Amino acid sequence: MKRSLLTIALIMWAGILAIYGQFPSSFGVKAGISVADQTYTLTPIDYNLETKAVMGPTFSLFVEAFRGNHFSFQADLSYFLKGSKSNTQSVTVDHMNNDQIIVNEGDMSTSTFTYLSIAPMARYRMGQGSWKPYFLLGPRLDILLKYKSDSEYTLDDQNQFIPGLTFGAGLEYKLQRMGLFAELQYQGDLIPVSGADPLLINNHLISFTLGVRRLVSE
Repeated sequence: MKRSLLTIALIMWAGILAIYGQFPSSFGVKAGISVADQTYTLTPIDYNLETKAVMGPTFSLFVEAFRGNHFSFQADLSYFLKGSKSNTQSVTVDHMNNDQIIVNEGDMSTSTFTYLSIAPMARYRMGQGSWKPYFLLGPRLDILLKYKSDSEYTLDDQNQFIPGLTFGAGLEYKLQRMGLFAELQYQGDLIPVSGADPLLINNHLISFTLGVRRLVSE
């Protein structure tokens, strides 16, 4: 299954490169850290599990194309670690006492999800000098590579493909035909990780990366 998912991701990335490669502007790499968390919603009762964030490495390859005076398109192929820390809790609904929710605390557990992410985004850059702030916005597809949890209540129905949206902002310093930059991204998902009632789990991630860009054309 993992090999099939990786093959699908590489085919999608090759298709993007085939399109972007007709009008290349730049390519590069970026790496850094990510801070990820999750929201746990238990339906049909109104209950949210409190969680703590997990940190992990992130790494991306990217290519930019169709570059204009300010607008261009950029496609990222990225590795991300998402997940959360939470207390293993049991929840009881007391129907004899106005449906009061009783929560029994347990041990702290960590659940992580490793994704290969493909994100074709619109890029808008500002400034005319060496320092150029820019913004990113576009859809994203996360492909699950690995799930790991030390909780006794593990998930067995994870979504293998999770669409989402990526918002980003960065600052780049242009040095001849090279660009050095720092970038901040927020990633939100459009469907839950679990994808099945009564427990719905959604990913959230913020990443900070440093990168280098090689300009092919202005």
